[in-house]
Amino acid sequence: MAVFNNERFFRNLSEYDDYLFYVAKRRGYEAGYTLKLLAPFISAFGLDERIIGGLINSAKFVPGAIPASERILKNFHPVVISTAYEKFVRQTAERIGFKTVHGSELDFSLQLDEGLKNEVLKSVDIIASLQGGELIEFMDRLMEKLWDRLAGLKVIGAREKAEILERYKPENPIAIGDSITDCKMFEKARELGGVAVAFNGNRYALEGADVAIVSRSANATAIVAETLLKGGMKPELLKSLKYPRGTRVYIMDEADFDTVLEMSMRMRVKLRGSAGSLG
Repeated sequence: MAVFNNERFFRNLSEYDDYLFYVAKRRGYEAGYTLKLLAPFISAFGLDERIIGGLINSAKFVPGAIPASERILKNFHPVVISTAYEKFVRQTAERIGFKTVHGSELDFSLQLDEGLKNEVLKSVDIIASLQGGELIEFMDRLMEKLWDRLAGLKVIGAREKAEILERYKPENPIAIGDSITDCKMFEKARELGGVAVAFNGNRYALEGADVAIVSRSANATAIVAETLLKGGMKPELLKSLKYPRGTRVYIMDEADFDTVLEMSMRMRVKLRGSAGSLG
């Protein structure tokens, strides 16, 4: 599917998502509803089980994901809360032993008449070619024809992540995230006496984090979470630990934000490629 191989299209869709939440402040719209914006395009192209299976089978984990999951599962109950498509999240999470999973429940068979379907298909390359005000104006015109079809889609965004966390009634939770969709979950974790941890986070995640991990190994998150949960949520305990090679752990109240952001974004892009620059 061409839509999955168009890097600039995804980047611009993410930028429009940021615009709707931060600038336009569209009523009922949450940070991280990019999947809702993507639904008409996937519906127009057509998404079958073979494509979903291919995406699941090609999923790559951050190095150290398996030892990290084994370490966490020995002592704690991890809950995965993701904005991504539920089936994809569930099957990939189960590959490393995580059973409690929340993802966006979407139907990628929206009813689009032939004319609108063709317009959506043709718009992919146009969206990829635009920027700034031209991008916003084009997306506004296109989405005005699609919003009513998207109303019933159940997508997990920033608000829903926080609500799901609260639903478990956890004591002193550790919330680990990396993007704009995790900010409200970070706030909720602190309200519940816990700690917010950004793992190779972008600017939005770092602004809301208590602790930032910059590492090529997911095992660093297991070490941090285990130490905080067993040590009474005291970030200062993280300073003297032994971490995987190349790992840096910052207590955000004590760190220079710009330095942490630069290091975190560099590692983010190194591990995730161009997707690492998205919100």
